[in-house]
Amino acid sequence: MAGVWAVAATAVALIALLDTSGDDANKAARDTSERVDSLERRQDQLGERLDALDVQVEDLAPAGDVSKLQNRLERAEKDAAAAKKDATKSSGDLTDLEERVTILEEDSPPSDTPGSDEGSEESP
Repeated sequence: MAGVWAVAATAVALIALLDTSGDDANKAARDTSERVDSLERRQDQLGERLDALDVQVEDLAPAGDVSKLQNRLERAEKDAAAAKKDATKSSGDLTDLEERVTILEEDSPPSDTPGSDEGSEESP
């Protein structure tokens, strides 16, 4: 009789386990369905982002054009540096000329203004 009770207890336990497994299976199925939905949404979002990036890449300049522009920029920078150097030299030359003119003006005797000679002579 103990054996019958043992078999009956085992049967009840198996039925309970299977009944619970069904709930777990349903829960697992719902979780899996939610994950699939979430992954599909993310996949759609990534697809949209990739499309947007594709449009941006199409709008970019070709590498050859960028290379040409870089070369032109480097030449412009060199020309600007040379112009700055020339401007600095010219400024120094101008300062030197101004100093020389000032020295010449200080060393020269004052001259009469034009037309002052006519008024100094007496008329007959």
